[in-house]
Amino acid sequence: MATSTEKKKQTDRDLWRELTTRKEEFSKIVKLLVEFDEKTGRYLKYNHPETHYMRRAVAACDPENLRIFLKSLGGFVYSVVAEVKSAAGLTATAWVHEDGIREEREGCDTGHPVHQIVCVTDLFEADSQTIDVVHSCVSQPAADLLAERGE
Repeated sequence: MATSTEKKKQTDRDLWRELTTRKEEFSKIVKLLVEFDEKTGRYLKYNHPETHYMRRAVAACDPENLRIFLKSLGGFVYSVVAEVKSAAGLTATAWVHEDGIREEREGCDTGHPVHQIVCVTDLFEADSQTIDVVHSCVSQPAADLLAERGE
């Protein structure tokens, strides 16, 4: 039988959360992934390569103009919706993020320096708050993506 803490975790996992602090850490993670994709040419193999440039905008955006929404899909996998505000307007993008850093940390805690890197799960657990998607001040593009990815 599940404890009340386990039930709360199960419930929280099904909800969207907004990253409220340390958005610059999230941007650093995305920047590393974007740079890797560019060095390897991996983004050219995406079904929609243009989404790579949206993630690039997330990596470059001032954290004050960035909103990040995360939903756990289980197993260190997250649905991500990012809203970027700039002088050119407001745009939103979405992707699935697999947190390989946390997965390694959990599976093989050797004290290796790579295990000290901030990962998306760290941010999800400590720096985000559950949101009510319906009543949050979310742009229409972000709201559409949140609803589409409601899983």
